[in-house]
Amino acid sequence: MSETKDNNDAFLGEEADGTTATESSAGRRRRPTTERSSSDVPKPKKAKKKQAHRGEVWQHYIEKEDLVGVARCRYCSQQIGCDTKLHGTSSMKSHLLRCKFFKAHQDLGTQKVLAGDMRGAITTVPYDKALFRRSVNELLVLCELPFAFVESEGFRRFCANMLPLYTVHCRRTATEDVFKMFLSETAKLKSLFSCEQQRVSLTTDIWVAPTTACSYMVITAHWIDRGWDLQKRIIWFKPVTDHKGDTIADHLRACLEEWGIKKVFTITVDNAKGNDKAIKLFTDACRSLGPNALVRDGSLIHMRCCAHILNLIVRDGLAKVNESFVAIRNAIRYVRSSGDRLKSFKLRVETGKWGRGSLSLDCVTRWNSTYLMLTNALKFRVAFEKLLAEDKLYNDYFQESEEENGESGPEGAKKRVRPPTSKGWDDVQRLVKFLKIFFNCTLAFSATKTVTSTICYHEIVLIERSLINLSINDDQELRLEAMDMRAKLEKYWDGLINMNPLVIIASVFDPRNKMQFANICFDKLYGKDSLESDHLKSSIKKLMKNLFEEYVQRLCNNSQAESTGNKSGEVDDLAPLFEEDDELESRDSLYDEMVTETVNDVATSELDIYLLEKAVPRQKNRLGMDYDVLSWWRRNSHKFPVLSEFVKDVLAIQVSSVASESAFSTSGRILDPFRSCLSPHMVESLICTQQWLRNNIHQEKLANLVQMLEELDFHESLGSKTVADDADLPP
Repeated sequence: MSETKDNNDAFLGEEADGTTATESSAGRRRRPTTERSSSDVPKPKKAKKKQAHRGEVWQHYIEKEDLVGVARCRYCSQQIGCDTKLHGTSSMKSHLLRCKFFKAHQDLGTQKVLAGDMRGAITTVPYDKALFRRSVNELLVLCELPFAFVESEGFRRFCANMLPLYTVHCRRTATEDVFKMFLSETAKLKSLFSCEQQRVSLTTDIWVAPTTACSYMVITAHWIDRGWDLQKRIIWFKPVTDHKGDTIADHLRACLEEWGIKKVFTITVDNAKGNDKAIKLFTDACRSLGPNALVRDGSLIHMRCCAHILNLIVRDGLAKVNESFVAIRNAIRYVRSSGDRLKSFKLRVETGKWGRGSLSLDCVTRWNSTYLMLTNALKFRVAFEKLLAEDKLYNDYFQESEEENGESGPEGAKKRVRPPTSKGWDDVQRLVKFLKIFFNCTLAFSATKTVTSTICYHEIVLIERSLINLSINDDQELRLEAMDMRAKLEKYWDGLINMNPLVIIASVFDPRNKMQFANICFDKLYGKDSLESDHLKSSIKKLMKNLFEEYVQRLCNNSQAESTGNKSGEVDDLAPLFEEDDELESRDSLYDEMVTETVNDVATSELDIYLLEKAVPRQKNRLGMDYDVLSWWRRNSHKFPVLSEFVKDVLAIQVSSVASESAFSTSGRILDPFRSCLSPHMVESLICTQQWLRNNIHQEKLANLVQMLEELDFHESLGSKTVADDADLPP
């Protein structure tokens, strides 16, 4: 007995002191014989990391932290012994067989939980564990949350309080689920492209992630489905090595090959140098896919981003008065830099003027935010002039030097631009007149869930007509600026040379326009009965006829493609897209001149029948809704079976690449550092799945100027709340 005790003591000494064992004469390992003095205290064993329970039975129990070896049933809260040595898992399994609450839970079809319906009423719905798990995964994707969010204490506490029946999965399981979701949706989309043989229009863009300096290329497919709904799907999000035309073309070819897309209508890109070469190489590659891959042998495939063109024109205008609006930006920065300065400024503001929008700074890379900043600042011109005359600190502020970020710089650095002068305010006021034209048109071009191709030419004409009106203004400087800006506009959008004719054709397929509106636009821009106007009228008609005949040959297998549909027109309601405004040209004034008399010529094809019918009258919609072009074609597609297929492809054209650019900036957030650290394939899975889910959940709404100002007003009201107001908030 004594010998055994000594051996045990020796073993403990080996654990504590790290003494190595020796070999016996027989070659076997024996316990060490190192002796310890009574004063030596053995070191405690290193605590082992607690291992997670792997048995399936543990999914139904919660181990209590305050009682070792005790677990609580998730369904009836009864405490069960769970010590692995004393009890094992037999008692836990036996309890589940007896637990009435667990038996009710086993049948998911009968287990009910409280939930709110769409009307806000409380009702009971079946508890579906798989559905809740999928909803959590969708939450991670839609809200751009890290996968570790499911393991956070706050989320687990939320689930334990709101839905104790659910066992939250770990981050690795969430990662696998999201990737499986991506693969499942990808398979469905590939099946759609394969079965429908859908012709698509593409948009593409390249962006550099600021956190990793890695360039990503995104490709978005657009088409109109059988139900006449405009569809949009991101189908490519890959890193690229450079921005050269060869690289872009290679990615475009690889994208079509991976998704099995055989037909392309147009590709919308910005004016980057490599895009022209990329489109040419891609067009050559598409010709090898077959005779139906392109329309008109690819001569109409290249669409230039309208929003990007407007941005280039506006940038030129801003450059001329750069010093003036930079001075206003510095003045606003001074006022907003402290509470005392803001209070001093408000004292000089006329009663009733301070409110919606107040003073906001712009984002230097977004001219539309510069427009909003200048528009709001002009309301307080008098207050700024008083500040200049009365506040010495305001004048001293402009004597300081500054760095690029607007902070005070070292001595000897470049000084701030002087305070805005009277001439500077006048220059900015003239500039805002131009920016308003382009701002409204940019909002129209940037819509991604509504048809934009039918309004594109309308917007271009509206811009040019507005510039023509401003070019005959009494203000000489305003007149010269308008003429200069119109020259830049024609550089990109000359209807005879640089404009893709599909932009004009798309406007013809708005049943409110037909060909009459395009003819009036030609006469207004180039002069009635002018050579340019007559040339455009004949060219557009001829091109439409050739395109229609091409669709007849492909869709009807060389059979007669004539239709004897009813020639009667339909009357639909609409809301005007623009309101009358000062010197700016109103589109409705052009529509008022449009002749809608029925021509008695004999119609020989569906295209002729459509063009010769009366245009749909423009009437205000009592519900205040915009006119739905797709809805009209959905109702009348049986009258034009071949023409409607042609129209589907034309209406799906995107006039800007905003749909692709939005992949890099979702809800104002760029690809964050957490997502940038993931593998490129996982990043693509998240970006694509997010867009696909959003497309199925709701339609993206484009905020207008009024909504933007209301949002600014709301933020200002939050900042003005007092402590007393906060006391009314619920705990």
